[in-house]
Amino acid sequence: MSASTSWTSADRGFVLGLDTVCQNANCPQLVRTLDGGSSWTRVKTPALSVPETDRLRVLFANDAAGMVTDGSQLFVTSTGGTRWEASGIKGTVGALGFDDAGFLAVIYDGTSSRLYQRSLWFGAWQAVPGVEIPGQARGEIAAGQVSLARFGEENRYWVRSASGWAAETAPCDQFAATRLGTVDASRYALCSFDPGFGNMSKELRVSDGGPFKTVGVPPREGITTGFAVSSSGALVAATGRDWSFVHHSADSSKWDTPLVLGGPAFEDLAFSDARHATLVRGGPGAEFAEVYRSDDAGLTWRILSV
Repeated sequence: MSASTSWTSADRGFVLGLDTVCQNANCPQLVRTLDGGSSWTRVKTPALSVPETDRLRVLFANDAAGMVTDGSQLFVTSTGGTRWEASGIKGTVGALGFDDAGFLAVIYDGTSSRLYQRSLWFGAWQAVPGVEIPGQARGEIAAGQVSLARFGEENRYWVRSASGWAAETAPCDQFAATRLGTVDASRYALCSFDPGFGNMSKELRVSDGGPFKTVGVPPREGITTGFAVSSSGALVAATGRDWSFVHHSADSSKWDTPLVLGGPAFEDLAFSDARHATLVRGGPGAEFAEVYRSDDAGLTWRILSV
């Protein structure tokens, strides 16, 4: 049963889920494909537990370097999963990400939420000085940018430069949930706010080096569960009233909703290149789990057999 997916190209991807035929029908198992999902092979999986409140997550930066977490443990591989190394950090694992400088993770240690970083290939995790806020925060990471927020109280934002991480004005206020994306030199943010019964307002904002500006308004349908952006357009995953949606725009100004399905929420929405995108529907705790793939930047979707 799939729980999380991560793709490093259109053809090469990983799925982390539960092996339902193992001894207790509840064993985390990582698999990978090299042919776009036509075939899958098992990958050595570290000793993950099945979380009650969080979910299993996988994120690979390339074919060799990746991370998996169960919300309390964080493991890293630089060998495509043949060997795994525990992070050694005590706390609750939040957002995961990476950029050219290495892996990134938000960890809550019981007092503060901090950004940690590590080389893709070796070395220990190190806390990034100054990139933290008190309490348990929702973190969001995209290449070169990170936000940490406690809803209704504080929303802080940092950008990586040649000299390190520097605080800048947050793209969303403290009453909005922030999702981040990066395309070349442009930084994107999806600000979601004013939630209602299965709906919420959403604004797509972009910065090309200056202040963020609103460039699009996705549909209100659904509470935001995912955001992805590429040079071919933007995608927003949302769920509400027992329905799940993928909203799509090719140019930010006009939006449609090419995927609407009843049942579990969509998670792990991401582009692997400009035109190929994937997401997970459902997972452990839901009635079923499915991995969906789009080959046309989110206009059409199909189920992958995993």
